Amino acid sequence: MLAAAIALAGGGARSTYGSCGAYSGGLMALSARMCPRTENPTSEQIAELEKSKVKFYEFRDWFVNEFGGVSCSEALHKLFGGYYILADAESYAALKKLQEQLGFNCQVLTAKTAVKIAEMIL
Repeated sequence: MLAAAIALAGGGARSTYGSCGAYSGGLMALSARMCPRTENPTSEQIAELEKSKVKFYEFRDWFVNEFGGVSCSEALHKLFGGYYILADAESYAALKKLQEQLGFNCQVLTAKTAVKIAEMIL
């Protein structure tokens, strides 16, 4: 799953406009835990999945509250006070410089998200 999620970083291949990679990865983890693991799920498994979808919405609402939205650009704005285009070398360099000055980077967001997902799964 980690290998499948690598390209999600930065809004999807550093586009910045897509969903934050931590958000997308969080949904992947929830889905992997809660979705039926068979091609022909039983009606009970489908019903259980429908009940589990509440967790997806709970995670979405938490993420929006915590990081200002689900897109990479919204999260960057909330964390670093501006919009950055990660695919643009100058914009990316400016963000990296700011992150060094502040002493943190997007790993803070990723760590918080991982903890939230772990709590929700457990």
